[in-house]
Amino acid sequence: MSDTVSADPAVGDLPRRHLRLLGEAADRLLAAEDPAVMVDELFALIADELRLDVFFNYRLDGDVLALVAHGGLTPEQAATGAQLAVGQAVCGFAACERRPIQAFGVQASDDPLTGFIRDLGIDAYACTPLIHGTELLGTLGFGRRWNNRFDADELTFLHTICHYVALAKYRLKIEAELRAGIASRERLLAELNHRVRNALQTAVAVVRLGAADAVDATARGALTGAAARLEVLAAAHRPLYASDRPSRIDIAGLIESLVERSDDEPIDIAVTGTPALPIEQAAAVALLTHAFLVEPDAVTHVAIDMTADLLRVTLTGPAIGQPRPALDDGRLVRGLARQLRAEVARDGADRLTIAVPGHYDG
Repeated sequence: MSDTVSADPAVGDLPRRHLRLLGEAADRLLAAEDPAVMVDELFALIADELRLDVFFNYRLDGDVLALVAHGGLTPEQAATGAQLAVGQAVCGFAACERRPIQAFGVQASDDPLTGFIRDLGIDAYACTPLIHGTELLGTLGFGRRWNNRFDADELTFLHTICHYVALAKYRLKIEAELRAGIASRERLLAELNHRVRNALQTAVAVVRLGAADAVDATARGALTGAAARLEVLAAAHRPLYASDRPSRIDIAGLIESLVERSDDEPIDIAVTGTPALPIEQAAAVALLTHAFLVEPDAVTHVAIDMTADLLRVTLTGPAIGQPRPALDDGRLVRGLARQLRAEVARDGADRLTIAVPGHYDG
């Protein structure tokens, strides 16, 4: 067996036709989306030029090498070489040594490492470990049955191709890990949203039961108001379940859910800009708006205007501007307005505007 060739010529000394193939191979590898298909297509691209008969692509899977792509083999031959121990056969030896290994004149050799490829009729074989940084990803080997060796240019070409494959496989591996991480985060977020939703629904039910059991009218009114505010928070949280931007809430949809009419007639809502806020601000805006709603049927028109530095919500309807006992001038409204730095302005008895300053990216 001839092992690593340290005197390979530089890539710049390769024949021009090889350089053209390297360029085309690099383009394909950069665009590849499937590791196994990528190597299949690469073999089809270079097989005729280098007169290759077979290839083996192994992936390091724990302590063994698993065959993930191959060419020029029968199903039975592929099954025989489906798994190698590190150090076993030529590919396992290349993985163990972490260096290219060449085996020439295989059919005339009795080296036990070449037994597997010799049984396949291969007479010349070149295997390169696929390494990115210090990480061993697997191996890629090419073989011939018609000739007992590769020349120096061919070996340099194959080693260079294998380096490109290692880069592409590492890119695909990282992309797969990122997708898996995103999917895991989305599952965790969905579970969190589910738990928060259930907690809010439970809280609303408990407070409403308390209101129903309350003997004192003042306590009953306070508990009813608390339940209503919890429902506002639930309404603010609900869009997170279906949004592709879970960090931001559609203000128009949120306000619409607060002012639904009991007769199911749609509320006239005019929207300017793209009103969307982080959940914390959206919940505060919803609670502040809710504090001035005497009842849903009182609202006939809602105007929502969002610019880069101001959100304005204007409610129009019968008695919308009238004070709401224990809420309009209460600590809740003052606290929310202070938190949002909001200005609340009435225009007669049927119009009220809540203006919330800030820097928004829409």
